[in-house]
Amino acid sequence: MDSPNTNRKQKNLKDVLSDEQVDCIIRKMLGSDGEWRVTSSEVKPAADGMTGFLGDHLRVTLNVAAGDVSKTIQLFIKRLPTDNPDKVDWIAEYNFFKKEAMVCELLDKLHSDNDTEPWCVKTLIATNSIVVMPDMRPLGYINCKLPTLDLPHLLLAAASVARFHATTTNYEKNKVNQNKPWTFLQDHAEILIDRQFNSSKDAPFMRASAKVTANVIKTFSNKYNEILDLESRILKLFTRASASLREHENTLNVLLHKDLWNANILFRYEQGEPVSALIIDYQCLCYGPPAFDLMILLCCTTSRTFRDQHELTVLRHYYKVLTENFKDTTKQKLVELGYDAKEFLQWCEKARMFAVMQAAAYYPFLMDPITAQKVYDDPKKFKEVILTDRTVPVLEYCRQNPWFLERLLEISEEFVEKYLDK
Repeated sequence: MDSPNTNRKQKNLKDVLSDEQVDCIIRKMLGSDGEWRVTSSEVKPAADGMTGFLGDHLRVTLNVAAGDVSKTIQLFIKRLPTDNPDKVDWIAEYNFFKKEAMVCELLDKLHSDNDTEPWCVKTLIATNSIVVMPDMRPLGYINCKLPTLDLPHLLLAAASVARFHATTTNYEKNKVNQNKPWTFLQDHAEILIDRQFNSSKDAPFMRASAKVTANVIKTFSNKYNEILDLESRILKLFTRASASLREHENTLNVLLHKDLWNANILFRYEQGEPVSALIIDYQCLCYGPPAFDLMILLCCTTSRTFRDQHELTVLRHYYKVLTENFKDTTKQKLVELGYDAKEFLQWCEKARMFAVMQAAAYYPFLMDPITAQKVYDDPKKFKEVILTDRTVPVLEYCRQNPWFLERLLEISEEFVEKYLDK
């Protein structure tokens, strides 16, 4: 049987990058303004099936001659999905590429090639339609192959999230606007306010998410399958959870990644053990208390049993790395706010409801890449499965994949157990 990508038109370099973009990439990668020429190139899908939901993912290889030197440049590219117009409109409506372009421009200013503990990838190009970065596989970075993250992986991931929060918050606290404190929301409110999980009952993505969560419980749960009006009650709770993710007064607010799944964390290994973690993909960027990112990371990458045993260890490690990387001006701000480890842990509990809700809403998309492409990347059905009802394909996949059912049912039942009637 052919791969889903087989029937797509074969792309060449000019289909993906303009001459100006190629020139920019090569000069950044070579670190030189000298003459160069591309001797050959290859463009191919990042993998069979859908490897990322908010764009088409490609790997590009450039063989470049610069004087007497030949160099191979390997790139990872995410771009608007040209074969799915409804998806392009949806991506534009929620500013997914604008979010990533904004944070990539910022991180390029703050990134240091001499960082002994790297946590992000230096972007080569980031616009409202394309993101280009070095392919990190040649440097040994890959996604974790475990179905859920264990403690060594989680500690590294939490530390990288802490460095992201600390670096961007230091920048924010050191910047002033007309001699007044400045926040990212002042210049970027349009893209940083999360409208996908809108606190309105009429938010279509959230309504569709509540529907599939309720149907999974009614179909597979032995605990909560007979609850009356389950869908409407879950939607009400999803609405309440969504309203909690925002800027809060009199506490620490930071840029939030908000999409901390296994696929958005790359690990490097030495002798089989993880030693470094990179955070990628900032298309769901928003603004609020940092605890939201930590609880999203935990709920989206670990089992409930793991969280019961190790959650506090991960949270304390994050807070230690965060405060160690804060500059004096930021530390002074924390003192003024009365924000300490105890306050952080209290915010983690406040953020839990949103994190469990987001995990329940997003797990239906974590099918294997080929199935996910068939279900979620069909231009004829895109609006239906995203904004109306994705129950049928999700329940079918649950019946075919015990691990998927176990993970989805566990997080869905946890949400009902913790928050229904409370």
